[in-house]
Amino acid sequence: MRTSRLPVIAFTAALLLMAGSVAWLMYESKEQSALAAELAHTKQLNHGKRVNPATMPPTPAAEPKKAAAPDDTAPTTASPAIATLNVPGSMPNEALLTFRSVEALAAFRDRAAALGLELLGYDPKLRMARVRFRTPAALEGELNAHAADYSYIGPNLIARIPRLPAPAAQTDTANAGGREPFRSQGLDAIGAAGDRSGWGQGVTVAIIDSGVTAHPSLANVQVTHYDMLNDGSAFNGHGTAMASLIAGNDPTVGGVSPSAKLLDIRVADTNGNSNTAMVSSAIIKAADLGARVINISLGAEGDTPVLDEAVRYATSRNIVVVAAAGNGQETALSFPAGIPGVLSVGAVDATGTQAYFSNSGQGLVLVAPGVGIVSGYSDGKFVIGSGTSQATAITSGVVAYLLGRGYSGASIIPLLTRTAEPLKAPATAVGAGLIQLPK
Repeated sequence: MRTSRLPVIAFTAALLLMAGSVAWLMYESKEQSALAAELAHTKQLNHGKRVNPATMPPTPAAEPKKAAAPDDTAPTTASPAIATLNVPGSMPNEALLTFRSVEALAAFRDRAAALGLELLGYDPKLRMARVRFRTPAALEGELNAHAADYSYIGPNLIARIPRLPAPAAQTDTANAGGREPFRSQGLDAIGAAGDRSGWGQGVTVAIIDSGVTAHPSLANVQVTHYDMLNDGSAFNGHGTAMASLIAGNDPTVGGVSPSAKLLDIRVADTNGNSNTAMVSSAIIKAADLGARVINISLGAEGDTPVLDEAVRYATSRNIVVVAAAGNGQETALSFPAGIPGVLSVGAVDATGTQAYFSNSGQGLVLVAPGVGIVSGYSDGKFVIGSGTSQATAITSGVVAYLLGRGYSGASIIPLLTRTAEPLKAPATAVGAGLIQLPK
């Protein structure tokens, strides 16, 4: 007799149904827990609570952005150069400001007083203003508000007629220490002896210095005077000495080019002090008034963009700028002598040795007689003096002579370096050598 299988099938089906129900419940429970966790997480974000980034779901990496193509039409304005104010060797509480345009300079002039800044001077061709401030705060506020108007803010450096140091205190250890005096104008040593009555004809030499006063050696010399100080103080005799060495016509103690015209631009006070703002403006004035040679027998210990721009203005007009290397026994030239394109001049004594006071430095062009030089001075006197100032004035006289002969301004430095007498000293001390009159 066959046994019935119906109960077995029913029991198996029941087991399968129960197992499926349990599995479904477990699946549902897991999904509900995940949903609850997600809802809790969403609620936490929506309430702005801080979320640990590690628990946040990762987001797909964004497609990297392509670099934007440069916009040629967008204006690009460089940040202004800003130098420290009130540094040693600068005019106290003064600043030199240069602007990107004449219009920006004019706008500053209109608002300077309201800013508490005293406008001491300005030069549209240099886009430069010289100001005095009580505290730097006014300048800081002005720069923050109008930074795009400026190209430079820095100190107004003191420029001085170089004084002689004590012979023993020598900073330039390579200096040979020459001190043998010429006791003349030193013209024999450079080949400029004899009749020079027509030398420098038609050439104007500007003397940026302490002013030129009446002197017997300048009696027949045409001198045009400009006083940029106008302070009513007595003139320092240094400028007169330079004038006599350049163009003096005394039969015994005369200058190199007596037929040259002189343009006297006074920038240095009774004590021989000036500043780079005034010297820079004087260079512009000399160039605009027709000078072909600019003699600067003074200098500052540092450079400024304003002074650089003034020199460029002059040299671009074929003007020869002749400047003293300085008397500080230093291993760097004074400025503007240290600016490229300037005919920088050091001094030698009567033996052709670098003078004990004469600065050395890269860029020194040549040397000229500078120890025991006889020249005119204030009150109709003649004096014996030493310095790179005297060497510079003698060199300016030679340049005037060459320009009067038809040489171009651009040819002067190459010509003088080629014809200079070589000396037994490094170029940093004597440049190309002792200046000689080209034959």
